[in-house]
Amino acid sequence: ENVMSVLIMRHGEAQAGTPDPSRELSEYGREEARRIGCWLAHQLPAERRARLTLVVSPFTRAQQTAQEISSALELSGEQQTTLEIITPDDPLTPVLDWLQTHVPPTSEGREPRDWLIISHNPLVSNLASALVDGPGSTQLAFATASLAWLDADVWAAGLADLHQFVSPAELA
Repeated sequence: ENVMSVLIMRHGEAQAGTPDPSRELSEYGREEARRIGCWLAHQLPAERRARLTLVVSPFTRAQQTAQEISSALELSGEQQTTLEIITPDDPLTPVLDWLQTHVPPTSEGREPRDWLIISHNPLVSNLASALVDGPGSTQLAFATASLAWLDADVWAAGLADLHQFVSPAELA
């Protein structure tokens, strides 16, 4: 089974405040992230967890969400990277280019990897919708800590399948 997954997640609920990049998760936001982390821990067998990389916005609330996920999945520090181009108002095209560069087709004989992108609205909604339905569509509405699980062979607009879409409220 060589399918690769890219999971796209919005950070948990954040506290109000300025400056925006340093806003922290609320206690409820941490709980939301933990809930998704526990759910993922049940969905991903050990060998898939071992090949998972978290790709995280530099903003505090995304980094804190990643900490909760990492801890629930027992990931190592090497399994996380910060990506500067996935803050809330970043354009989509560089992110799609990044995916195509970093998430190679499995047919190239490489080990399959899975990726979990932890970012913000509107980027997460735009990205997930573009990958599933093609550019310009935004059908997926991400509440805080919601997660879209996409499967594909090639990571380009309109070519991914939506495997599952889950929000913390459903898991309560």
